[in-house]
Amino acid sequence: MVGTFFTTITGGGDFKYTADYWYTAVGLPITLIGIGIALGVHKLQHGVDGRLGTIGVWVNTLALVELFVQLGASVIEGSEVRWGPSYPVCALLSFIGVALLAAGSWRTGLLPRWMLGVWPLVWILGSLAAMGLTPLVLAAFLILFGITLTRRTRSRAV
Repeated sequence: MVGTFFTTITGGGDFKYTADYWYTAVGLPITLIGIGIALGVHKLQHGVDGRLGTIGVWVNTLALVELFVQLGASVIEGSEVRWGPSYPVCALLSFIGVALLAAGSWRTGLLPRWMLGVWPLVWILGSLAAMGLTPLVLAAFLILFGITLTRRTRSRAV
C-alpha cells in the first residue's frame, strides 16, 4: 500500500519526498522487533542454546542497535546519514547473529528445525534488505513463528 502512494524516493542526500521518510522510518520498528525476537527466543531456552545462542543474540542486538540509531538520525536530520559501510555491515552482522542463534537453538527443540533453518534468510531478506513482497513473507513467517513458539512453550509448561 505504501508503495502505491509514496513511490518517489531520492537516491541519497536530503529527503525530498514523504517516501524518503517512510522507507527510512519503517526500519525503526523492524530493528526493535528483531532485537525483541532474538532476546525472547534466547531467554525461553534458558541457556540451552549455548555459546552460539549467546554470541548470536549479542551480535544481532549490537548490529540492530547501531542501525536503529543510524535510521533514527536519518529521519531526524531529514537526509540519508551514512557512517561509512555501517548499514550493509550491520545488516550482515544481524544475519550472522540470527544464524548463530538459530544454530544454537537447533538442539533445544523449542522451534522446528526447518523454521530455524530459514529464519536467518527470511529475516534479512524481509527486513533490512527488503525488496518487493519479501516483507510480507517475513510477516507471514513471524506470525507462524509466534504461533509455533506459543504452542511449544505452552506444551512445555504443562
